[in-house]
Amino acid sequence: MKTGIIVFLLALFIRFINLLFLPLDIESYIFEDQTLYWEWSLKSAYLPWSEISNNILSERMPGSFLFFEFLQWITNKNLFLILLFQSILDSFTCLVIYKCVYLINKKYAFYTGLFASISPLLIIISSQILSDTLFLFTFSLSLLYLIKFSQPNSSQYYMYVAGLMLGVSCFIRAAVFPLIFLCLPIIYFIMKSHKFNNSKTIFSLLLFFIISLAPISNRLIDNIITHDSISLTSQTGSHLAYWMVPGILSINDKFNRKEAITYMNLKIQEKGGLTNKPYADSKKMISVSLEVLYEQNLIDIVYGWGRSLFLNIVAPSILIDSRVRNLEHASFAEEGKISNWLNKNLEQTESIKYLIVLIISLFFVVFTFVSFIYGFFYLVKYNILLAILSFFIILYFGIITGPTLSPKYSLPFIPIILYFQAIFIDKLFLFFKHRHYTH
Repeated sequence: MKTGIIVFLLALFIRFINLLFLPLDIESYIFEDQTLYWEWSLKSAYLPWSEISNNILSERMPGSFLFFEFLQWITNKNLFLILLFQSILDSFTCLVIYKCVYLINKKYAFYTGLFASISPLLIIISSQILSDTLFLFTFSLSLLYLIKFSQPNSSQYYMYVAGLMLGVSCFIRAAVFPLIFLCLPIIYFIMKSHKFNNSKTIFSLLLFFIISLAPISNRLIDNIITHDSISLTSQTGSHLAYWMVPGILSINDKFNRKEAITYMNLKIQEKGGLTNKPYADSKKMISVSLEVLYEQNLIDIVYGWGRSLFLNIVAPSILIDSRVRNLEHASFAEEGKISNWLNKNLEQTESIKYLIVLIISLFFVVFTFVSFIYGFFYLVKYNILLAILSFFIILYFGIITGPTLSPKYSLPFIPIILYFQAIFIDKLFLFFKHRHYTH
């Protein structure tokens, strides 16, 4: 427990120091996606007196907006205090990640907690007005209680808490909705290993399912009745049409990102265009996107998804820090291709500071890559079931992210990455220790 407290306090100290060095002026600091979360919260999104139309609100889940609305209320919209509270929450996430690994293998718990505390990605995300920190906290709690339930002689109530936390994380991000269903066979397998009889197994699975759906039940039932849709948000179509498919189309030389979006808009217009009915429009965009993907080379599709998953795992997260992004450099989003982006930055003398940061961060890229490979194959050798589960968690989030590049998309499975890093560093220290004693 003392080690867990150290992990929490170290994480909080680092995040607090980071906040002190940020220019936390709302006018300049809140930009891009943060603007949506800040302004919607100011307009009481998802509350009865909301100033935003339901059509627009259908694009997101309510959880994080209600969270920020509460923080804006108790802090009188003080950005520093809001981010401090979020940093405390993220420090608890580091503690939860530590406890997850402690239950799996105590040997690697401290290193995992340490890496979580100093993780640039977690530090950066916790200092932004986004849904990521709150989501990771609840999702990590779900993993913790699922692991607790998998332990011998554990209480079945851990399973229900895991289901509740999974439902709450879905209330924040709809991306985990399918996981409620995918968890059922895992829960079934655990219950059978605990020698549950058939009637108890069926009842427990049903109760887990109901508890998991409870936080999102109002949105789900309303969408089924009102919009004839089982989707929790109307964002799936736009994500496919304007992020996933353009990411594939821009792999070859036929399109850059802007041209790919123009092409998608043309295809949507050929199908009658958008009607301002969010869920109907989402279905249309999904249909058009799948048609366009079907026309593409399968190798391009696999390459696009695989490249993005790989880069999102190993890419230096320091590049999404506002202080680094404010350095003069060419935009990757505009260039579309890594080679074009690098060449343009190398050609621009104004990008020198940005390139220095990029070169320094390559050390962490190598460390993450090597530790990921080593840690995964270590698990394959010593805990094949955990290795398979880790693989499918990473694959799941990689599939729903698609060919979209940003280190923040590795956030849902960062506990796994940190665990792999802990395994690697422990084995590395043992290697040098052994060499020291043998010489």
